[in-house]
Amino acid sequence: MTHSDDQAAAPDFPASRDSAFLSRRVDVPRIMLRPSVALHLVLATAIGLAVAALYTTLAPWLGAVRAVPPTLAFLAVCGLAAAAWRREQPAVIEIGPDSIAACSRHGARIAQGRLTGASQWGTSLLALDLRSGKRRATVLIAADSLDADAFRALAVRARCAAGR
Repeated sequence: MTHSDDQAAAPDFPASRDSAFLSRRVDVPRIMLRPSVALHLVLATAIGLAVAALYTTLAPWLGAVRAVPPTLAFLAVCGLAAAAWRREQPAVIEIGPDSIAACSRHGARIAQGRLTGASQWGTSLLALDLRSGKRRATVLIAADSLDADAFRALAVRARCAAGR
């Protein structure tokens, strides 16, 4: 085998692959998402309220000092759950002709399928309900995670799916 045969057999960069997302099709438009400040603030507020509620519930029974360790343990579990939630948030939305796919920051496909009539939209949050066969997934997209035109385009798709 000569050097030229070796290059012809294995191209360095296949035309149908993207270095960031190896499973991505080139012909499908994609929208990059930023982490949503609003969703993070809502999550932090909910965790704070839950921790305060746990402490105020345990303090009369156990005493103020003895209620602190379980409260801190609960706070740690909530923090770990919030970190796992953040890792699994979509970073890219791929809009195909008949389906939508959401991919994480690491390129893993989180959800894929057709929009269903259960999708909800508002001025600051979209809840896209995706169905692929028997599998269903809901993807939350906050308005501050993408530009206004892309948010509007996704909202229009959700409204069209609701009208089916």
